[in-house]
Amino acid sequence: MKRQRIELAEVAAPENLQAALWAAARGKHTRPDVAAFLADAPARLLPVRQALLDARLPVGRLHRFTIQDPKPRVIHAAPFADRVAHHALMRLMEPRLEQALVPTSFACRPGRGVHAALLHAQAQMQRQRWYVKLDVRHCFPSIPHSLLLALLQRRFKGSALALAAHIVQAHAASPGHGLPIGSLTSQHFANQYLGELDRFALAHPACLAHVRYMDDVVLWAPGREEAHALCRAVQQWVPQQLALELKPAQVQRCEHGLALCGMRLGLYGMQLGQRRQRAWRQHWRSLKVAWQTHTLTAEQAQLQCNTLRSLAAPAQAAAWQRRVLGAGFDLDLRAAAAGGHG
Repeated sequence: MKRQRIELAEVAAPENLQAALWAAARGKHTRPDVAAFLADAPARLLPVRQALLDARLPVGRLHRFTIQDPKPRVIHAAPFADRVAHHALMRLMEPRLEQALVPTSFACRPGRGVHAALLHAQAQMQRQRWYVKLDVRHCFPSIPHSLLLALLQRRFKGSALALAAHIVQAHAASPGHGLPIGSLTSQHFANQYLGELDRFALAHPACLAHVRYMDDVVLWAPGREEAHALCRAVQQWVPQQLALELKPAQVQRCEHGLALCGMRLGLYGMQLGQRRQRAWRQHWRSLKVAWQTHTLTAEQAQLQCNTLRSLAAPAQAAAWQRRVLGAGFDLDLRAAAAGGHG
């Protein structure tokens, strides 16, 4: 496939910057920094445009904090002006990056996502006999800048590559390695980098099916010996070609079930895993407190309820949810949906 040419002038074009601004602001209009930027957008976009023409970010500093998800994760959040710049670049790069991904890679892609990944994996659990589950250890902090930039050079040409290199090299977890978790460009670049693993695995004769959601990979094989051969091949290839380390692999019969993306998949059912249950309970408690202290409108409460439903989907979790809702939680969801406090 031919390389796509992208020039800095295209990235910094006014119409592209305007679209990037609204993409970066989507769902965040009430945040003070975003509201201030939008209130004076023409003036605020001028330094963003100049920075892009200079192949750099307008601010270039990251806000570092830690979350529990469920293990501690270090997040590096970019200031809003830099997020606009990220969107401006990715609006032009994403179509070409999308072309290079296999159909069974589900993270950070339009029309896919975690629910589609789970449903695809559930279908393969019913069709196949054995699976290999693989997970990259410290994926984002470990990606080598040099190999990632070489990959991007195989996809693109033009002056925008200098901006991509600036973004990649602006952060390092260790010398020459690492992408910041929490950045739009990091999601796309890491997904593209691991796409090389997808193609290698799918080309192996023992691989009957595949699913990847970011750094979680599941491969299906016809039997035990084939599954172990496939596992060994991938375990040898990843350190050699991607300079990444894999966690110990799981090779198992499909009938024994699969843990993936916070769910527990059986042959004919899907249940919430412990991580999803914990996230659901925490979200529910926060919603209850916000509702009882009148810090949420009915519309906001309904949006939060929709988020709760998405956390439990597509598992068979209705009975579990009823048990949790009956354990002292007295928020009336029907009242929230109808527009009044219960």
